Amino acid sequence: MLKIANAEFEIEGLDDLINRLQDMGKKAGTIANTALKTAAEPVLEDAKSLVPKNTGRLREGLKISNVQTQNGVKYVLVGIIKKDNPELFYGKFIEFGTSKMSAKPFLGPAYEKNKEKIQEILVQKLREGLEI
Repeated sequence: MLKIANAEFEIEGLDDLINRLQDMGKKAGTIANTALKTAAEPVLEDAKSLVPKNTGRLREGLKISNVQTQNGVKYVLVGIIKKDNPELFYGKFIEFGTSKMSAKPFLGPAYEKNKEKIQEILVQKLREGLEI
């Protein structure tokens, strides 16, 4: 019930709307995390297909990180998760090259190929999850 200068209004469904918005807020974090990880999958797949296949260890070491937050912004990383695979440090030398070895990039091109798809997947998954 809302009172404004001797007038009374009753808005039907307002309590339901408030409850739905509160529920949406509770689910939003989980939905965003799922959307981020799903959107990173095409980058991971393409990076694995582009990485040189000497032993296959580097390809198998490529992963999507857990969702991280910095300054209120959520993100995931695609690549070698250092704490899980410290022996795969050489991946950066392959990606960027060295003074004696030319670069054979795999992560950069995988991202560039999929950056529009990433946005499409994020929008789709957020809409599905929030039912909008």
